[in-house]
Amino acid sequence: MFNVNGMPASLIQYNRNNEESIYDDQDQQTIDIVVCPYNVDQAVRFGIYTIPEATGYFIIKNDVDVKEGDQIVFHNKTYTILQVNDNWIWNKIANISVAVK
Repeated sequence: MFNVNGMPASLIQYNRNNEESIYDDQDQQTIDIVVCPYNVDQAVRFGIYTIPEATGYFIIKNDVDVKEGDQIVFHNKTYTILQVNDNWIWNKIANISVAVK
């Protein structure tokens, strides 16, 4: 459930192919995704979703394989994902919100 008009971005996924070397910086793949960005000034800053070093947040569709440490390229700027949170509605994951730096 993605109720906004998303904007195109690229997700650089690291270490998805080789299980033995989890710190391989050459093991990466880039996929195109749709994101909804919002600034940290617009975010509600309380509870477990508050990250002091985060400079922004993105909402991503629930079927995207995203982990901490991956990178999002949006408007020719690269953001590193600090934290991944699932947003639940009616006992299923509606979308994923990520904090980036």
